Amino acid sequence: MSKREKRAPLHHDADATPSIALTHGQTVWLMGEMGLRQGVSASTFNYYIKSLRKLGIPFEKGKGQSDGHRHVTYDFEELMELTLALLLRVYGWLPDDVAAGLRNFRDDLRPIYRLAYQDSLRRIYPPAFLSVPKGERGTVEGLFLDLNIRYAAGHMIDFGPPRTISPFEAMSAYARSQSPARAYLPLNVTAVAEMIVGNSRAVPSIRRGRGARQETPA
Repeated sequence: MSKREKRAPLHHDADATPSIALTHGQTVWLMGEMGLRQGVSASTFNYYIKSLRKLGIPFEKGKGQSDGHRHVTYDFEELMELTLALLLRVYGWLPDDVAAGLRNFRDDLRPIYRLAYQDSLRRIYPPAFLSVPKGERGTVEGLFLDLNIRYAAGHMIDFGPPRTISPFEAMSAYARSQSPARAYLPLNVTAVAEMIVGNSRAVPSIRRGRGARQETPA
């Protein structure tokens, strides 16, 4: 799978991001609070997140990979990429092709992450309304991300280009899907951004180095 030609950035005011700088231990805690541990032990989850660095997730090449960068911090965009990688796991592991797609389209995805944060402050798309029993209506809001991941015979044949879609388009995609595997259907990235920002406000102070594992919340 090759990276396509770089295209022009999205024409939105999506430059502002929340000021977040979490240590590795705080990031492990945050991902656990967001329900991404999937029943594994804290130590196993900690090791898995560290192992993603070897795949270039979520850091640019060189950050967090050399002895000179022993202590790294995760900003908002890196937390968004890490969360997306954890959501895209299959049987508890991130397929190599998916990891490559996240890296190759990083320049396209990061403006979308910033746009998701902007959408959490001021909705970009109008909501979609669903009819439910007894005359009530359900509302679907947020910015949705379609990664354009396609599979055939159990193998990924395409990834990207990623695109943002409206709540109505996302609900239409869910309704038309013939597969029960929802992981690769459109993802509400506004909800992801809100979870990261909200939970990061409550992140504990976690000591680095020896003894840090014991202080990391389970």
